[in-house]
Amino acid sequence: MAVLVVDGEIVAKVKKSTPREGGPGDVINTIVRAVEKVDPDATAVALGIGVPGPVVPGTGVLPAAPNLPGWDHDVDIGRLLSERIGALPVVVGNDVNVGTLAEHRYGAGVGVDNLLGVFAGTGVGAGLILDGRLRQGPRGMAGEIGHTFVAFRDLHLEGPGRGELEDYAGRNSLERRARHFVAKGESTVIFDIAGGGRIKSRVWKEAIDAGDAMARRLVDDAASALAAAMASTIALVDVELIVLGGGLTERLGEDFRRRVEDELLERAFADTSAPVRSARLGDTGGALGAALLVEDLA
Repeated sequence: MAVLVVDGEIVAKVKKSTPREGGPGDVINTIVRAVEKVDPDATAVALGIGVPGPVVPGTGVLPAAPNLPGWDHDVDIGRLLSERIGALPVVVGNDVNVGTLAEHRYGAGVGVDNLLGVFAGTGVGAGLILDGRLRQGPRGMAGEIGHTFVAFRDLHLEGPGRGELEDYAGRNSLERRARHFVAKGESTVIFDIAGGGRIKSRVWKEAIDAGDAMARRLVDDAASALAAAMASTIALVDVELIVLGGGLTERLGEDFRRRVEDELLERAFADTSAPVRSARLGDTGGALGAALLVEDLA
């Protein structure tokens, strides 16, 4: 998603799919085409982008990004994009960080100065707002609860992974766990619903609605893992609110949000829980947050 923002208002937007093959050059070409489409008269004075990986603040460099095709090395995406769009300044941030920033300013987090944004989709990303400011950390890793551990050991018996939150609650990891249990002899309708294709978020919802025991168990595990990581975050930095978004959680809906919130309350230390609100901005949030990042650093 690309948006053109003028005085805090979105005046144009366009959506293009991320390439599933190729390399960094193909991704950059897609971004350039989106920029040209959303701003054909080249009125923008700067470009902000959100990328799926930790970005060292101020560098514009995206390290190896497993969710992007052929992105197995550091790429100075800020410099490369600037060269392609008339030498405009380019600010690069983590996609979930900028999505959290947008939710804080315009979405579910308005009026709250200490919050955690958690977005579960292909993986699990998170952003942290403390004292009203986005915190990125010196290496861009602040708030990344997707890679915090919610199990004491590798999941040799419970499925593939190292015991990180993302091993339970990311869509790719959920699919790997489902295949693991099928290989051990369990039955499920998950792969029948998918029809041989990717296990998208809608498949999990449809499988649960169909009464599939494996889908229900794995999604419950995802909710429990999310609640555990959120409870640890509250104990560590005392956030007042959790904003929960991402394609998987949006598809699973209100029942899933309530399940996470209820378990978070059970895990709270000294009764210091936090409400869990659904993200409100959807796909637009990341692009809007990238524009806000440009403003904040201006």
